[in-house]
Amino acid sequence: MLSILIFSPVIFLVVSFSLLWFLVKKGFNKKFVYIAQFCSFVGVSVFALVSIANKVVMAAESSSDVVSSGKAMPFAIGLIASSLALGLAAIAAGIALSSAIPAAIAAMSENEKTFGKSMVFAIFGEAIVLYGFIISFLILNNLKLLVGGA
Repeated sequence: MLSILIFSPVIFLVVSFSLLWFLVKKGFNKKFVYIAQFCSFVGVSVFALVSIANKVVMAAESSSDVVSSGKAMPFAIGLIASSLALGLAAIAAGIALSSAIPAAIAAMSENEKTFGKSMVFAIFGEAIVLYGFIISFLILNNLKLLVGGA
C-alpha cells in the first residue's frame, strides 16, 4: 500500500500529461490546461505526502522505544528534516546545473581547452547534492541514536 502512495503522483503525472496532450490537440487554452494539471498534481502529491506521514507516525507510535520515551515528535521531525535536506539540495543542484552546463557547452564549442574549467562548475553543482546526502545521512544516524538503536 505504501508503494502505491509513493508512486501515485508519478502515475497521475503520466495520465494527466496524456490528457493534457489530448486537450491541447482539441484546441483548449494551453495556459488553463497547464495550470489545471499543476494544481491537480500538487493536490495528489500533498495527499500522498500526508498519507505517508500518517504511516510514519503510526509506525513510530507502534515502536515501544519511541513512544515510551516520549520521542515520537522529534523522531517524526527528524525524518522530515532528513528528507528536506536531500530534496532541497537536489533542487538547488538542478538550478545550479541548469545554468552552468549550457554555459560550459557553449564555451567548449568555441575552445576545446576550456573543458577542465567548465567541469569545475559542474562538479560544484553536483557537490551540493553530495552535501545534502551527507547531512541527510547524519540526521538519520542521529535518529537511530535518539530511539536507542545501535
